Amino acid sequence: MRKIIAGFATSIDGFIEGPNGEIDWIIYDTEQFKELDESWKNIDAMFHGRKTYETSLKMKGEVTEEMIKPFAHMKHYVFSNTLKEVEEGYILVNGDLQTEANKIRNQPGKDIAVFGGAELLSSLLNYDMVDELSLALCPSIIGKGKSFFQHIEKRSDWTVKEVQTYKSGLISITYQRK
Repeated sequence: MRKIIAGFATSIDGFIEGPNGEIDWIIYDTEQFKELDESWKNIDAMFHGRKTYETSLKMKGEVTEEMIKPFAHMKHYVFSNTLKEVEEGYILVNGDLQTEANKIRNQPGKDIAVFGGAELLSSLLNYDMVDELSLALCPSIIGKGKSFFQHIEKRSDWTVKEVQTYKSGLISITYQRK
């Protein structure tokens, strides 16, 4: 069975975006991206929530070829029960999240990354489907905004797999499920 790995940037106080959706506080550390480029080679699929997918479409003009290069070899699944179609290069998945994600997880292939969003991640966590959780802890306190862990229904325990600090102030912490 393929592993599901979730990676998100979060503020010190646990937000993934500010009160108006702003993400300008997220540090895009070049040193970290070089390390991530290597780890993307072990991933061949990415799960997107509907809102993250729609946000990505809005940012199309801002994204360079260099930025999307590490993701070009991946299948991109959009989980939504409201969308009827998605753009070329994406695969629409609707129906029961747990059932559909497990179908993909049981297909042959490499690991699967969760690109977003918080609601999708919370559901996958509630179903005990996330094997690793990587947090990019950014040195900002936002005060208000969208909480990282929304709608968590139960406790889950994790162990630290790796901690990496960067000159930019970013701290990357990777946990694995106990």
